[in-house]
Amino acid sequence: ALKDRGLTVEGNPVLGYTETHQVIVRVGYGKGPEMAKRLEENNIIVNYQGAPDDEGFTAASCLRMGVQEMTRFGMKGEHFDELADAISQVVLKGRSLAGDVSRFRKRFTEMKYSLPAEEAAPLIRKLLEAVG
Repeated sequence: ALKDRGLTVEGNPVLGYTETHQVIVRVGYGKGPEMAKRLEENNIIVNYQGAPDDEGFTAASCLRMGVQEMTRFGMKGEHFDELADAISQVVLKGRSLAGDVSRFRKRFTEMKYSLPAEEAAPLIRKLLEAVG
């Protein structure tokens, strides 16, 4: 989705660029910190990442994105398409989308792929009793 919107995604396109929960996007020599800050100002949290051909993190040319957290909150492929659109708008066009991103994020507030609260509560109490 990021590649389709004009961003340079590192990795093997045959594998969908990654076989893990992390995606690396190249944003230009030394621009990683600036782009990470710009995305954070728009409520999208990423890390800047030095690439193997960068001198170090101060010259970081990439962004590292982990998708596991949003998957845990129920995002699916079509939702990541919406997120990719916002990322590309901020990175490539310098748009400010903080409000749009906040509204988008509010659609995903219930944690998935974990024990329901009613099952977790007795286990948490038992654990706290054991350590306390």
